[in-house]
This record gives sequence, structure tokens and C-alpha cells, in this order.
Amino acid sequence: MGLLSESSGGPTVGLDIGSSLIKVVEARPGKDGIQITALGVAPTPPGAIENEIIVDPQTLGRAVRQLLSESGILCKRSVSSVSGQSSVIVRIIEVPKMTRQELAETMKWEIERHVPFAANEVVMDFQPIERPTASPDDQNMEVLLAVAQQEVIGRHLETLFAAGLEPAAIDVEPLAASRALIEVAGNGAREQTIAIVNIGALATELAVFEKGLLAFPRTLPIAGDAVTRALSNSLRIPIEQAERLKRERAAVLLDRAAQLSPPGGVPGIQPMGGFEEPEGTVGLSAPAEEAPDAGLGYIPGLGYGSSPEGPKADTGEGGLPDFDIDIGAPAAEPAEPVIDFDLSIGEDFAAPPKPQLDLSEPAGGDTGEASLPATAPIALSPLGEGGPEEQKDFSQEVIFDAMSPVLNDLIAEIRRSLEYYVSRFQNQPARILLCGGTAKMKDLDKLLQNELGIPVTIANPLQNVTVFSRSLSEGYLGEVAAIFPVSVGLAIRDMIGE
Repeated sequence: MGLLSESSGGPTVGLDIGSSLIKVVEARPGKDGIQITALGVAPTPPGAIENEIIVDPQTLGRAVRQLLSESGILCKRSVSSVSGQSSVIVRIIEVPKMTRQELAETMKWEIERHVPFAANEVVMDFQPIERPTASPDDQNMEVLLAVAQQEVIGRHLETLFAAGLEPAAIDVEPLAASRALIEVAGNGAREQTIAIVNIGALATELAVFEKGLLAFPRTLPIAGDAVTRALSNSLRIPIEQAERLKRERAAVLLDRAAQLSPPGGVPGIQPMGGFEEPEGTVGLSAPAEEAPDAGLGYIPGLGYGSSPEGPKADTGEGGLPDFDIDIGAPAAEPAEPVIDFDLSIGEDFAAPPKPQLDLSEPAGGDTGEASLPATAPIALSPLGEGGPEEQKDFSQEVIFDAMSPVLNDLIAEIRRSLEYYVSRFQNQPARILLCGGTAKMKDLDKLLQNELGIPVTIANPLQNVTVFSRSLSEGYLGEVAAIFPVSVGLAIRDMIGE
């Protein structure tokens, strides 16, 4: 099941690198369940990631290493995620039933159908999905296909080595988020159909899970950066000022929203109109990554992140790890599909020298009694102070009116995707879990609920685990929790489902 399973009793670092923010979580198994012993967040260094591709692994690695130190994280073993709308693809495809050997040959052709880059420049794996509701008489089977560009994996590993980490597995964000929000929820979530909406900086990742298994992934090309640009363009202010305005004052005005847009709703199993594959969406490009990024949501003291745009990185060289997906043997209580990169590194890929940083495990071993350091472990660096010329006052109505076209477009994309899912699978999500930094925008959850007709809750992955913290209040953890589903899910990857 990947390298992490060789030593599953110790702590693990979950690392979620987004185009806007870096999130880290340290978790370990304890006597009474999973324990979070440290967490932290910091801005992604400007220029380190461009167009969702790491272009400066050394700078990014140093930033990760600094965040680990400031967060009091001493563990080396890491599980991280890769993403990028054009560089990582995760899809569920349907093929005729066949043997594993036949499927291996078939997947070579499926890559050409589903992946927008050359087949000889990727690492790929697949895994059949056995759903408890499937009939033995079905003529077709579902397969989870994961494909990543070699360049993306290579630069990701360079970053991990520069940070002094020992990669145990590489996951994808939707599965990690569901692990933190569904697998360990303990409130019947695994028996429900739940949609997770993760609003990032560059994209919004939507994934529907049926009984804990990924059923419908989508990446939508509208997210936090689009809100910032809308404020900048509409109010004629610099992009940096738009960022500050958004993080400090952006809020949904529900009464005004009702006037500006007609009420919507996902009409159950008889959706309005015809439904074809929604345009403008990506088959879960890691989807989204960055959607995945907590990006652009408000974090006390840090505010909303931003992600630079620029040309794609040059293709790197070097041996790369194999891609391995492991769902596990069928059981009465099926585990979600787990995507796991086999991190055996080829001869041509030499790890850079590791930084001289003490990352030894804390004293006391794996007793689960570790606590966060006395100093706050979250790096909260302000994004900048605005000068007097940037203090121009805008009313709440003006700010919301400037944002509302983007919010309406985002809601429309979510509605279309859910309607497509409902019409195809004859099943409607019981609820939506909203995460990512933008999820904390005041009353955005209520707006989504009103427009979609489905209960919407702001996700809190920290409520399902024990957090040891003497320096962070429950109120503060509640404020930042929505950006941590992916990193928590990565950290606990080998601590559940056994």
C-alpha cells in the first residue's frame, strides 16, 4: 500500500502546497484516536509556483522548512499532494468488465482519450472501484484513473527534499479532503452522499462521494483570484488593494443577492433542461489544484492569499516515482480509493542534499502525548500594509455588487455540475461541505444553500480529531479550520481504514 504502511505507528506530516498558501499538519495515532500535535500555514513564496507548476523547488522547500520549524513540527515522514488543472488528472471512467491484465493494456489507450498531454511524459496508475451497490451482472466496471506529468512529480519531490522531508506517499486532494471530512466524521457521513466544494485561488474543486467512495469529480475554473480581479476591475483599484479589501470587508448580502439573481436549486432527479457534460470543467485535475489550495480565504493576521500568474515552467529531467493507486481489498465497509505514488526513485533522480535542520522525532516517541509549542505555531505574516491612498472607503453594497457576477458564475458552475451528477446517477447529495479559505466569507454558505437548495456547512476537519494546543484558542482554530481538510487528510492517511 505504499511506503507509509511500513511504519504506520508514528507521526506523519500532511503537506498541502497551494499556489497561495502552504498548509502543514502533524498527526499521530493516540490511545483515544487520531491526535493533531501541530499545524501551521504560511504564504507561498511569490514566483515559486507559476500556472500551478513549481518553478523554484529550492525556494519553496526553504519556505516549507521554515514553516515546519515555526509550527514546532519535528517529524520527517510526509504525505503530500500534487495538483494542477493541466498537469494532474483524476477521473472515474467506465469500461467493459475485464481482468486486471486486460485492464492494464486498456488504460494505455484511455490515457490518450482523457489526458491532454503526451502519454510518454506521464506517470499513471489505475484501480478498479468495487461499489457495494454494484450488481454482479453488470457488464461494465468503474476504474479510477490517475495521471500526472513527470515534470510535476519531479519538482514536487525536489521541494520535499529541500524541506528536509522524507516522502512516504503522494496523494491527491479530493481523496485527502474526504478522509478528513467523511471517513473520520463518525456521524453517518459514510452512509450518505456528500459533496465537498473546495474553493481555491485558481480553481474550485467539486467532488461527490457516495458511501465514502469518490463518485463524481470536477474542477471548476472560477475561484478566489477571480473575486479579487472583479473587485480590482470594478472598483478601479490595484490588485493588492483588492486583496486587502476582500479579506477585511468582503461579505455576502443575502437580501441584495436575492435581488441581483433569481433563486436556483438542484431539482432532485428531474433537473431542469438537458444535461450534457458541463463545459469549462476539468475531470478533476488534481484537480484543481490548486484548488485546492485554501487560497484567498480570510485567515486572521494572514488574510487572503494570492497566486502569481506566469509562464509554465520548463520541462525538468530525471527519474521519477511510479504512480500507484491502492483501493484495498473489498470489505463490508469499503474504504475510499487511495491514490498512492510509489516513491522508488530512479537512478537518474538524485535527491538534493538535505538541509541541516534537526527534524528528529520529539522525546517520548509515539506515545501521542506531544503538545504544540508554547509559541503560536501558525506563521501569520501580514500581506502588507496599505498606505493612506489605499484607504478609500467603499460601502458593503458596492463591494458585494462588484463581487456578485463572479459569485453568480461560480454558483452556476456548481449547479450545472450537480445537476449533471443528479441526472446521470439519479442521486442527490444530502449536503455540501464547503472548504478553502474563501469558505469563510460571511454568509457565502447561506448563499450557496439558498441558490442550490441543498444544506451547506462550512467544513471543520479539526472537530473530528483531538487537537493538542496550549497556544491556540478553540475560536482561532475554528476560524482557520476550513483551510486544513486536505492537509489533515494527508496526515491521517495511514491511520484510518485499517
